[in-house]
Amino acid sequence: MRFRMLAPSRVKKAKTEGSQEVLRRLEEFLENNCDEPVKILYGFWEDQQNAVTYQELRQAVIDGMIDQETLRLWSQDYSVLMANRLRSLWTEAIAAGAAGQPILDRETFAFQTQTPGILNWIDKHGAEFVTASTQEQKDAIAALLTKKMKDSHTVDELARLIRPCIGLTERDAKAAVNLYDTIVATLTKDHPRMKPENIRKKALDATMKYAEKKHRQRAMTIAQTESAFAYNRGADEGVRQAQSENLIGKVIKRWSTSGDDQVCGVCRGFEGMEVEMDEGFPFKGRSLFPGQNLLPPAHPRCACAVEYIEAEPPRMPYETQGPQKADEENEGEHRGPQYLGSLDDTSDAMVKSSLEKHESEIVKSNIENAIVVTMSGLIFQCYGNKNGVYPNVDLGDELMNASVTHNHPSGSLNEYSFSQDDIDLFVEYNLKLLRGIDEKYIYELSRERTDLDSHAALEELINSNGDLARHEEVIEIARGLGIGYRRWKR
Repeated sequence: MRFRMLAPSRVKKAKTEGSQEVLRRLEEFLENNCDEPVKILYGFWEDQQNAVTYQELRQAVIDGMIDQETLRLWSQDYSVLMANRLRSLWTEAIAAGAAGQPILDRETFAFQTQTPGILNWIDKHGAEFVTASTQEQKDAIAALLTKKMKDSHTVDELARLIRPCIGLTERDAKAAVNLYDTIVATLTKDHPRMKPENIRKKALDATMKYAEKKHRQRAMTIAQTESAFAYNRGADEGVRQAQSENLIGKVIKRWSTSGDDQVCGVCRGFEGMEVEMDEGFPFKGRSLFPGQNLLPPAHPRCACAVEYIEAEPPRMPYETQGPQKADEENEGEHRGPQYLGSLDDTSDAMVKSSLEKHESEIVKSNIENAIVVTMSGLIFQCYGNKNGVYPNVDLGDELMNASVTHNHPSGSLNEYSFSQDDIDLFVEYNLKLLRGIDEKYIYELSRERTDLDSHAALEELINSNGDLARHEEVIEIARGLGIGYRRWKR
């Protein structure tokens, strides 16, 4: 089915209505889904503060630095927070982002959150979040341990000031200490008979309340910004999934702001700007991570969104799918890859065991299936046709350095060994392992060049009924490439 393009006279009106709807859905999501991450972050920093002893803080002041073990534990804390709490929240935001695009309001479209694009974005962005958060925390405390700070405060005084600043930015931590110093100076001047310990206690109490306020503000900033990152990523991924299913054609991205007085000058300049799907917006300043300029938010607490506008209708199925031709063996729509889970242990033995388990499930299928275990341990199943499966088309660069197995269906063009396309895939994507299975044999390409079958004897070739012809060719090909190749009966 082809989807009708908008008539020229209706394009502007549809864009405006679409932008308003996209922003309404984003605003509604942020309003209803930021309370939980705020509570999680606020409680997390409180736990970190309580985990550091007063003696450890005193020693840090004396040494003028936080010890490496504390930094390691902070990084570990953020990693656990990411894996146990934030990952699921980001996944929910990604799903909401796809649901927030009117262009995807189609009964035939079902958004998938367990795809290589989403899973790897979460992994990479999560790692960036852990690294940045740990470094920011380190910088904030380091600012309180400078010679200037140590010269103007006692060891005990500074140790007590550090604890409530754990989890703050460097700027907020410095502001908290400045507030403390101001209160001490004011009380000393206005109440000369007040005991110094009482003055310091009042100043510390006020500083702790200020730090609590700053923690709440920072938690809200992170919750809104990270939710917006994931939400907009979900919208982008949703459009790409719909395109892969031939539900929509070429699209362009249109930057949309709320249009009110709170929009910053940067985003106001982007209002209505249209770029190609893979083109970035002209952000200025330092990027927080590669590709940040592709989507909102442009800055912390940015509430802008992108409206996706169909510029061209989808092409008929299989017009642009490369090796998947619309012949009698491949009629119907191509089914995208399915996420099957992940391996915590990515050792060679565990990966091979996982492939072997899945081989028993796909060997009797009447179409080719590929089971892929990526370098990071993600497992995907790719679906092809009777004579081919194309994990490179489905997974792209995620196939690099992966381990793969696939079946050759009974009655296909199987020669009881690897085809040249199989060997080319092994070489081009630097696969660690490639296995094949059919009704008679299992075969394997590996990086162990000494793991190579010997040629058959003449008598075996004569009595082989053709089963050895391709096998003998692959032995020579593997020898020439310097890779391993074996075949054995099931």
